[in-house]
Amino acid sequence: MDIYINEAKIDFTPLFPLTWGNFFQKLLQEPGYIPKDHGIVNILLDSVESSNVMVENVDEMVPENISEIKIVTKDSISITRSGLESASDLIESIKTEIANAADLFREENIKEASSKIGKAMEAFKPMVNFINSVGISFSMDFDSIMFNQSTSLREKMESFLDTFSGLVAAQEKKDYAEVADFLEYKLLEDMSDWNTIANILLEEIESDNALRAKV
Repeated sequence: MDIYINEAKIDFTPLFPLTWGNFFQKLLQEPGYIPKDHGIVNILLDSVESSNVMVENVDEMVPENISEIKIVTKDSISITRSGLESASDLIESIKTEIANAADLFREENIKEASSKIGKAMEAFKPMVNFINSVGISFSMDFDSIMFNQSTSLREKMESFLDTFSGLVAAQEKKDYAEVADFLEYKLLEDMSDWNTIANILLEEIESDNALRAKV
């Protein structure tokens, strides 16, 4: 079994049997293979993209008949930068779905409108989790980073819970014109605010990285 990290073959022989989780743990623990500030972003097993082994299949056994494992890593700042840029793209996609749902509620196409909102919220959850993980990874204090002159990032992020509660309350009243207005004038505004949050965090990371480079 040949193992490559960023195109360089490494002298690492895994001892079978072992799970994918144990494989990555041993690989990360071995000095010199993966820099401490790097994370794995892609895996090829016999030339087939197989990044799922890091997530869904982490408890499965590593097949002993694999001939070649290629691992691609990037530094944490590059990974975070890419993730935050992707978050902005995702937010724009969610905003489109929310606007479409508002139109459907006004047309009283309730089933399709509710489905769109459900899918939009499901897509939104991992993005919020990612933004929170960025704060943890870079030891950011969301209470001291300001969204605007009077509101911190934490306050702004937590205010979304009020927006979500307002949406649920409007739906429970079955006043679908009110739901449509809420989506169009409140939830869309909140989505734009999350885009601003992602940009603020990206600026914080870039600024911190520039300061470190000068030291």
